Amino acid sequence: MDSKQQPNTAPIASFSLGELISIAGGSRPAPDFLIVHSDASQLDAFRFPCRINAFFIGLGHEGETEISINLNQYTLRRNTLFLIGPQSIIRTGHGGTLKGDVIVVSPQFMQRMNIGSKQIMSLILQLSAHPCIEISDEESRQLRDFIRLMDAERGVSGEFSDQLLGNLLLATLYKIGNTLQSYLEAHPAAQERSNSRADIYFRKFLQTLSEHYKEERSVGFYARELCVTPKYLTTLVKRISSKSVSEWIEIYVILEAKTLLKYSSLSIQEIAYTLNFPNQSFFGSYFKRNTGMSPSQYKSADCPAENGGGGYSLDASEVE
Repeated sequence: MDSKQQPNTAPIASFSLGELISIAGGSRPAPDFLIVHSDASQLDAFRFPCRINAFFIGLGHEGETEISINLNQYTLRRNTLFLIGPQSIIRTGHGGTLKGDVIVVSPQFMQRMNIGSKQIMSLILQLSAHPCIEISDEESRQLRDFIRLMDAERGVSGEFSDQLLGNLLLATLYKIGNTLQSYLEAHPAAQERSNSRADIYFRKFLQTLSEHYKEERSVGFYARELCVTPKYLTTLVKRISSKSVSEWIEIYVILEAKTLLKYSSLSIQEIAYTLNFPNQSFFGSYFKRNTGMSPSQYKSADCPAENGGGGYSLDASEVE
């Protein structure tokens, strides 16, 4: 896609799987289950932060790359298992060399296959606390066998094709659950950390922030939502993340602003109102203070991350 081209719909801060494929230039009906044998150039396409409404299950084979998942930094390499849930904010570093397999599944497919039992949802929530783990060669080989089975069945027409694919995915999730349990048994500190009172509060804060950052930018609002004092919330968040509550709010607001400036048809004034700023001037000062650029400079900048499609792309040849 031409680097100047933008989606011509209303603001897209979050892409569905179909929209992602459409932006990449795919012309076939959008599938809701993909297996992408990715290379570094494809991962490099996500150098601008974005949200995609799909489940990602990935396994690195060789090389490495940096990735930010919900603003936490990780390194993906050989035998790294990574899981990214719908609406997560993802961004990759530049110049990575990672190759691997990525399963991309829409929430609609999960619902259609009834992959939503209490046990599976509990597993998915547990996985969200550990989105990247290092596994053994044998565990990696076994998971690749599961992926090969799904790859072989994907696109095969038959009365029970969807059910077969859904059950293979379910089996893969159970296998990943066992792998995670083995990892936590070998790393008890990681399990204790994710179950600590402070970490639970911090995750609740980020969840609340993700729901309200467009309208609310005061520490007091988030403290009230969590039924704690502003001082307690400020101390807890700073201790857990080394960032203040205000810094987290600014990060979320600026990420949204950047996405809207690059990938929506909204004017700067409309974006200011969307993000609950009183006027364009106030928004411009806020944006420049946090980025060093005015909104108009950022919107028109020909950043390296935009080359070849604006930072959100899948290789259309992978869509079958």
